[in-house]
Amino acid sequence: RMVETPASTESTMKMSEINSSLTRLDGAFREPFQMHHDGFKYQEIADKLGIPIGTVKSRIHHARHQLMDMLSDKYSA
Repeated sequence: RMVETPASTESTMKMSEINSSLTRLDGAFREPFQMHHDGFKYQEIADKLGIPIGTVKSRIHHARHQLMDMLSDKYSA
């Protein structure tokens, strides 16, 4: 059985920063990234967006790195 615990102020704040960074990503990167995060498989994303699977993987990879850069800039400042 899972026990749910309330989110801490710090984790809520970090989630807010992640969501804010996501909105700054170009849609070409954001959409496949969010779909993958929501549980879609690479092939499902490729089919839905009408792009090759290699492009899906590349865009998700680039989105992760862009997000890491955005977030590391916030925490290193």
